[in-house]
Amino acid sequence: MGYQNILWEKKDAIATLTLNRPDRLNALNGEMGLEMLQALRHAGTEEGIHVLIITGAGKAFCAGGEMQEILRANQDPALAHKGIKVFLDVFQAIRNLPLPVITKINGDAIGGGCGLALAGDFKMASEEARLGTPFIRIGLAGADFGVSYILPRLIGLTKATEMLMFGQLVGAKEAQAMGLVNRAIPSAELQGEVERLADQLVKGPSLALKFTKMAISQSLDKDLATELDFEAYAQAACMLSQDVKEGVQAFLDKRKPTFQRR
Repeated sequence: MGYQNILWEKKDAIATLTLNRPDRLNALNGEMGLEMLQALRHAGTEEGIHVLIITGAGKAFCAGGEMQEILRANQDPALAHKGIKVFLDVFQAIRNLPLPVITKINGDAIGGGCGLALAGDFKMASEEARLGTPFIRIGLAGADFGVSYILPRLIGLTKATEMLMFGQLVGAKEAQAMGLVNRAIPSAELQGEVERLADQLVKGPSLALKFTKMAISQSLDKDLATELDFEAYAQAACMLSQDVKEGVQAFLDKRKPTFQRR
């Protein structure tokens, strides 16, 4: 895959998608969006990928949209719609992936970069990182890259309104206290912590993890009866899996299970 704006690496069962425009702080442009979509589709269909890590090259995770591209879109309604839609599709593709996604927030995650960071199931941030959605500061609606969906669900309507309408940035430690990220970690330890988390997930029961991700995501928008119907379906499917057989036997044997991902 000949990507120009991202890097793609697979090691054992873990794939890593790296935004690779470090000289531009990994600012988002249309070409990068299309490449990310292609990589995400690959992650969802290639056998043997059980965890995806998304991160940025250099000192930033992602500085948000490329300003020159925004100016070009200002003069072209079709370009504006196309440029926005590709990154909404990226957000949805990450949320719909049938495997856990870790965002390794190695530096600032601003605007669309914040939306990308928050799309992950596990959000691991360097203590030096800042997160925020300052769209409003340049006249854009505080609603892009899925942030108007995910922020109220992560930190509540009141704080989300404040962040979106004032374009506030928060440091990683504050973001952790708010529930915006899972952990704020010293930068020198971030890679090791992400690797340990990914390894733990790889060793888990992949079918059960897939259904758990789906259940959590769907519960945000479904009524109780619909969610309970899905729980019945998901748990019945897992109940018939080899991983449940191994997990129960390991419990009875008082040992750690060795899941075979089936």
